[in-house]
Amino acid sequence: MSEKTAGVGLWRMTFYNLLRRPGRSAAAALGVVLAAATAFAGGLISMGVGHALDVGLSRLGADLMVVPAGAADATHQALVVGEPVAFYMDGRVTEQVRAIPGVRAASPQVYVETLSSAACCTGRIFLVGFDPATDFTVQPWLERQLGRTLQDDEILVGNHVLVLPGDEMKFYGTDFVVADRLDASGIGMDESVFLPATAVPGMAQASLTKAEKPLQVPDGGVSAVMVRAEAGQTDEVAAAIAEAVPGVTVLTSGDLTRGVTRDLQGLMAWLLPVGAGGILISLMLLLILFSAITAERAREIGLLRAVGATANQAVASLVGEAMLLGLLGGATGVGAGLALYAIFQNAILFSYVLPFLWPGVGQQALLAAGVIISSGVLAALAAAYPALKIARLDPHYAIHAAGR
Repeated sequence: MSEKTAGVGLWRMTFYNLLRRPGRSAAAALGVVLAAATAFAGGLISMGVGHALDVGLSRLGADLMVVPAGAADATHQALVVGEPVAFYMDGRVTEQVRAIPGVRAASPQVYVETLSSAACCTGRIFLVGFDPATDFTVQPWLERQLGRTLQDDEILVGNHVLVLPGDEMKFYGTDFVVADRLDASGIGMDESVFLPATAVPGMAQASLTKAEKPLQVPDGGVSAVMVRAEAGQTDEVAAAIAEAVPGVTVLTSGDLTRGVTRDLQGLMAWLLPVGAGGILISLMLLLILFSAITAERAREIGLLRAVGATANQAVASLVGEAMLLGLLGGATGVGAGLALYAIFQNAILFSYVLPFLWPGVGQQALLAAGVIISSGVLAALAAAYPALKIARLDPHYAIHAAGR
């Protein structure tokens, strides 16, 4: 028998043996499926969180945020998941910040937490009032998409707010028209509604007679000041603002990402052990499976060796069988991981306060391919030891020992 013919015969045997014992093959692949599903879901979450932070912070456009002292945690909640918040400080803070050397631009925002389950309101939503004259968060998007700024009775909604342009929304008894929807950002902007800050006093005045609870916003009060610093001066500007402006907290983009990183680490703290346990289980199952196959097929391999198959071809048969199991299990695991993540996405992200934006199709495909290939390689490594035992057997011994 030629080396090529023997090789083809061994590969046919590989497929045949997997199909001959489907129950055993499925049991061996189960651990691979678990490990692959956990690895893919964990990788998808990590990539999605990173992508959301990149896109969201870029869309935010600010190097620094100045908020009232003690409002850092609430700001994090608002920016990351759009949790409605309302806190205020003296509006003169904006001019104080602008006077700091190294500040390239500063724009105030006013935060309003709407009422829930009230006749005067669409629902509990985070409203962000911005200054059209100085804003660099949503104004550039508006000019690019609409070619104009908003009127006082118009709003811009985040991508996850389920209304369409032209629809009306009511806040504190005041009707607003949806001008457009923002592109997805992956952070709290997707759950927020933006309106000109000049509309907030009128909404507060109308709430005195039209709302179940009046909106109380201090005259001239602001919730945050978005700051752009000169290139390379972010840390210096943050320190200068903290020293020159009393009663405020200065947040950098690093402060926001550190909170997200902490929550992501908490999620990974239980995902990693599950994934590691799945890998260990799959390796043990595959090792047991192919040790049994070694004993069962010693005579078959011995006969093939006797008629011309090489030791490498004998090893390739078992390693190939294991790799095929691993690839199939990895592909199934990727599908399972994607399905489980889609089902539990909201529970995961809101439990750990994580932003998420689906990475590109190419990135997802690369992640899936990496998980599947890694599954095949790990399975092949698990089968390497019993395969090498076959390769070392003398063909005559293998034929006769198998029958005893």
